[in-house]
Amino acid sequence: MICATAMVPMFTSCDDMLETKNFTDMSPTNFFNTEGDFDAAVTGLYLPLTTNWGYSDGGTGKWYNSLFNADINAYYAAGMVTTDIMRHYSSYVYDEFNVGPSTGGAISTTYNVLRFVTRATDVINQIENSNGATDAIRTRYIAEAKTLRAFYMYTLMDFFGPLNVKLDPSTLMDNTIEPRPTSDVYVGYIEKDLNDAIATASFPDKYNDNPDDWGRMSKAIAYGVKLRLYMHEKNWQQAKATAQTLMGMGYSLLNSYESVFTSPVNNELIWSVPSNTASDNYYVTEVLPNDFKKGYNNLGRSYIRGTEDAYFSGWKVYCMRWDFYDTFEANDTRKQVILCEYDNSKGERITRENGMVGAIPIKYMDTQFANWGTQTAQPILRYAEVLLSFAEAENELNGPSAEAVRALKQVTDRAGVEIPATATASKESFRNYLLLERGHELFGEGVRRQDLIRHGVYIKLARERGNNAQDYQVLFPIPQFAITESNGILEQNPGY
Repeated sequence: MICATAMVPMFTSCDDMLETKNFTDMSPTNFFNTEGDFDAAVTGLYLPLTTNWGYSDGGTGKWYNSLFNADINAYYAAGMVTTDIMRHYSSYVYDEFNVGPSTGGAISTTYNVLRFVTRATDVINQIENSNGATDAIRTRYIAEAKTLRAFYMYTLMDFFGPLNVKLDPSTLMDNTIEPRPTSDVYVGYIEKDLNDAIATASFPDKYNDNPDDWGRMSKAIAYGVKLRLYMHEKNWQQAKATAQTLMGMGYSLLNSYESVFTSPVNNELIWSVPSNTASDNYYVTEVLPNDFKKGYNNLGRSYIRGTEDAYFSGWKVYCMRWDFYDTFEANDTRKQVILCEYDNSKGERITRENGMVGAIPIKYMDTQFANWGTQTAQPILRYAEVLLSFAEAENELNGPSAEAVRALKQVTDRAGVEIPATATASKESFRNYLLLERGHELFGEGVRRQDLIRHGVYIKLARERGNNAQDYQVLFPIPQFAITESNGILEQNPGY
């Protein structure tokens, strides 16, 4: 598994002690000379990609939430509570569409990833100009760094639109602030990095059979980021082709939906952020109520924390909206990981009728609790998403064809639900059903906001929930500190 710390550790098994390099004695003359140097430098680029709370960035002297930390101030969670699936238990500026340039939280955390794009540019340049190791080793690390850089650029675009990234190593020491590029130019940057990585012969296809390196970038992840990029751009032809490539790389759905999230590496996961005793996953703690003792799903199955005489209290931060929970069919097996009732610490049964604000989507869980977290990997990209994206792209190109229905049916069959005849009656009806089905399959995985925006209903649904959401809020504002420091060169997103 890959682990990242602020000291830029060497790649190693997460069961071992992390070995760190002392960079105080490093200089251009004695670094980037060996494979170990490349490994340490590229590992440092993973710093925002943990499930743990976050990281201290030596470049700014500030602390930031990791992107996929389940904390409400992180990129992953803050985006989720702006959707029709998840909500904050009480009130929150992201949930209520009251975010502004000075809000902070997920905005500043996500914006700091811009620095890692610059660092990736430096690392790529240093390895390209090094004589250390073999060509195959150098190009493999370059491909890994380019895939990371592309993902970070995609993440920034998702939140803010195109930003003024530094991709030319000759400008790294230049403090001149450039204007933001056009969307087409920026998308081209991401696409080029991914194409370069995929074309690298020494870049591994995937790490599903190599748990020690699980979490590292691979060709499959590069294709997965390409797929999301093309879906974001509604480039249906390229999205379909990219999905087909992934569908030919040996992935498959597991028989049980629940089992996907209980094993850190399996044949359905294309990419997940590993969790371990050094980097807990706090998702379950974030969704459990603070008086939780035992919970029940719609099948009457119970999930127990502690013993009959103790309870595991959560932080009661966000939950699933009841309106969305009610869209699941009664026999949908995906409801096995959603609690609709629970016993509190006083032995009282709490339901929606007596105060339960929303259902509890406990999706990522195990029985190992340490420091309030679990050792459950956080999925970023699964094969189920590939199938659903293929079905959507094929439908946009050719309507609800047999190919599109077959891809969707793999997902619905596992869930034990039938695709209604009305869903395949037209392109529009199939499109709407796919959006709902993506929510049922991918809830809690951080992609719903992008899905709703792509389908043009993100703001509409927010207004229906009573928010005063505006059309421009499909993007978040650039942090005010960045606007101020640019002396007017960096343009704020319209509306803010």
